[in-house]
Amino acid sequence: MLDFLQLLIMGLMEGGLYALIGAAVVLVYKSTQVASLAHGQILAFGAFFFYLFLGPAGLPWPIALILTLLASGLMGFVIERVTLRRLIGQPLFASFLVTFAVFMFFDGIFQLLIKGQSHSFPHFLPKGVLHFGGLNLPQTQLVSFVTALVLFGLLALFFQYTKVGLGLRASAEDHQLAQSTGISVRQIFSIIWVISAIVAGVGGIATASITDVHYSLPALGIKGLTVALFGGLESLPGALLGGLLLGILENVSAGYLDPIVGGGVKEVAAYVMLLLILLFRPYGLFGLVRIERI
Repeated sequence: MLDFLQLLIMGLMEGGLYALIGAAVVLVYKSTQVASLAHGQILAFGAFFFYLFLGPAGLPWPIALILTLLASGLMGFVIERVTLRRLIGQPLFASFLVTFAVFMFFDGIFQLLIKGQSHSFPHFLPKGVLHFGGLNLPQTQLVSFVTALVLFGLLALFFQYTKVGLGLRASAEDHQLAQSTGISVRQIFSIIWVISAIVAGVGGIATASITDVHYSLPALGIKGLTVALFGGLESLPGALLGGLLLGILENVSAGYLDPIVGGGVKEVAAYVMLLLILLFRPYGLFGLVRIERI
């Protein structure tokens, strides 16, 4: 029983990071109706930026964090302006393919920069392990998990109570109606890409503080899209729930099935989850079912 609880807690802490990546995908889709793959690269570059500012540059971690968030936001702004802005009014599938092309373009740059090596952040988070009732709680993962939950709360408050947040919600409902009320939809698109890129950057820092900056980091964007699809592409609470469930599924299945099948269960759990949700509930747990009348 204790082993199961340990796997469950570790899964929850990892799932919080997946949920943060999924939230970045949801933010873009809520306002633009585009499911983005590009945020996997923004996440990876956010981690790499933080490594550069904190390690080789030797900056204090608060300054390195601020510069990383600015760089991540700028990256999201450039992606929206250079690629997706030109596709407004075009089929949404074309925009989705462009995000895939952006992913592949930046993946080449990312692999060239890290040269197949892993890079660790200098010490800036607690590295010890907390012992509670026979359970082991790594402090780094615990801090990252709490950070993810706090950021989720801030995003919920932002959407609910700020003028920009209300504009984002209005644009998500109907672009033409939002424009008729004086809301600049193009400006909203830029703002949401900047915000979602910052969220992805935080997710990259939190993830790389546990796993280091390595070549497979951009692939977490696929898990973020899986989480967003599971919860519903319009739902931030759905992304949170989907991320936590994916973290639990990965750790529990790996803990019990890896000794039987020889390993690798954790790597395929996300794809099994994605297949099941697409087969049985393609709009996600909390997604909106849209009915079009001909």
